[in-house]
Amino acid sequence: MIKYYCFFIAVLSLTACVNKRDKSDFKSSFQPCDNNLRIERFTVFGSGAFGGDLLSAYLTDSTNFRMYIGTFDDAQGGYFCECHGDTIVVKEMKTTDSGYRKIAGTRIFSLKELKKQGKFE
Repeated sequence: MIKYYCFFIAVLSLTACVNKRDKSDFKSSFQPCDNNLRIERFTVFGSGAFGGDLLSAYLTDSTNFRMYIGTFDDAQGGYFCECHGDTIVVKEMKTTDSGYRKIAGTRIFSLKELKKQGKFE
């Protein structure tokens, strides 16, 4: 019984302290719109054969701002971005148990305001 308890504590201590905004392991980036915006993805925790990787996503124009969008399991969802002039719509996508993709949340940003704030997260 003590062995199982020690194993549980070891696993919990290794997995509980994950920095969800980690940018040390770059995975990929893509350009969702015709402007200079990019979504950068960084591996926070690699699951290997046990499932999808945990990734953090950032919206950036590489010179004026980098904004944290969120963290997601790439086997179960991700972020989708639409641009309409100055307006940027970021949608969080989730895959349901039946395999369908649905929108779990939507956030709207102004490109002008993001540049004005100039935050690099």
